[in-house]
Amino acid sequence: MPPGNHSLAEDASAGTAQSYGAGRTHERHRAPVVTAAVVLWLATAVGRGGTVVGVPFAVSACLACLAWVSWSRRKSFVWMIVLLAAAGAGGGAREWSAASVPSGPCGGWVDVVSDPRGQGAHASVVVRTGGHRVRASAHGPDAFVLATLHAGERTWIEGDCGPVEGEWRSRELVNHVTGRMTVQRVGGIVLEGGGLARAANRVRNLVARGTARMSGSDRALFLGLVMGDDSAQPRSMIDDFRGSGLSHLCSASGQNVAFLMAAAGPLLRRLNPTWRLAATLVVVAMFVFLTRAEPSVLRAAAMATVAAVNLHAGRPSNGRRVLAVAVCVLLVVDPMLAFSVGFMLSVGATAGLAWLSVPVARRLGVPAVIAATLAAQAGTLPVALAVFGRVPLVAVVANPLAVPVAGAVMLVGLPVAVVSAFLPGALQAPVCAVLSVPVRFVAWVASTGAAAEPHGTAALVGWCVLCVAGAVRWSWCRRVAGWGNGGVGDHG
Repeated sequence: MPPGNHSLAEDASAGTAQSYGAGRTHERHRAPVVTAAVVLWLATAVGRGGTVVGVPFAVSACLACLAWVSWSRRKSFVWMIVLLAAAGAGGGAREWSAASVPSGPCGGWVDVVSDPRGQGAHASVVVRTGGHRVRASAHGPDAFVLATLHAGERTWIEGDCGPVEGEWRSRELVNHVTGRMTVQRVGGIVLEGGGLARAANRVRNLVARGTARMSGSDRALFLGLVMGDDSAQPRSMIDDFRGSGLSHLCSASGQNVAFLMAAAGPLLRRLNPTWRLAATLVVVAMFVFLTRAEPSVLRAAAMATVAAVNLHAGRPSNGRRVLAVAVCVLLVVDPMLAFSVGFMLSVGATAGLAWLSVPVARRLGVPAVIAATLAAQAGTLPVALAVFGRVPLVAVVANPLAVPVAGAVMLVGLPVAVVSAFLPGALQAPVCAVLSVPVRFVAWVASTGAAAEPHGTAALVGWCVLCVAGAVRWSWCRRVAGWGNGGVGDHG
């Protein structure tokens, strides 16, 4: 499956469904915030066609005042929905009407926003200059210099800028990139940037040093599993993971955050509630910087933050409500996330887990990891079909095989790699050899699954057989449990 099925092993030890609070679906307090998230998302999408920005925000301000003084809870909810609709439409219109970078010479001191892409004699990187984000591209010797930069750093770049045109404009605007730069010269001075960015880059460098004794392909996949860094993965590996429905493993997301918090749990539990909340937020923020704030990471980090705040305040954390609140906050902060394929797939997978994993496990009588796979597939199905045109059938088998092993790598890989960076070569080699074993198993599952994936009519027949088998299993479980005939299954 394409990137976005990010939550299959959100909390493998405790059960994916329980970590999202799925299954207990009768509380009505959940509906308003879920409705608000849907309305905000749709309104942001509608705002793409808007050209007037000031009017929606003026309307939003008026509606905010009306909502504040409204005495009826129902009226307050209605005003809140209208307010979010106006804010979403205004935010979408504002982002899509962003001014393009004018043509002409540009550059100077720039902030590096993303890690470089490309290899050999060509490289590109997103930088911020003059209040705009531009994609700077270089060829020849300058490309090799550009390729050594890291997100968060500052350097001197000179070149010729211009607007992004054609079909690329929409793709770049989703990432707030409003221009392009043909690099003429890259300065030799690189500043490390702010504290969090500097710390994140140092951790990434330590992980790279600690895995230096791994083979190129093993190291590239390891970095993808623990940090979502797929920049060094060969095209064949990317195709294998997409073809087998495992590409979500190479995109840092909710499962990485869950394993990170599990690793930090023994230390966090020693702190008093206030310091525990502060430490949790610092750990989550650090992970966001470490993984370059990918859309799926932002979704997972926002959910972790909301859940941590609820825990500190003594409020229950229902997974559906947490997801909806996280979506609302993120779309208000960055409306362009509504158009990010990675964000849509991440939210879809998480929603599938929250709403479907427990019912599927209970009514089909399958293990939790199988139910989680099916639920996540169902959640991402509309987006995957619309964007990629297909959903791998082998993902139903490949995920239960690969996810537990990949989860173990995510849990221990980062700290082990950091420790390995300080070991002498003679000791580092066996550590890298041990880390390579589960990494190669995951790669084998991906390549085998991609090779076995049916196509065309065979894939359609396979999905039909799977659906029929699921329906038969569902019916059999209903008869055994006595659902609909006074049995207890309907209330489980």
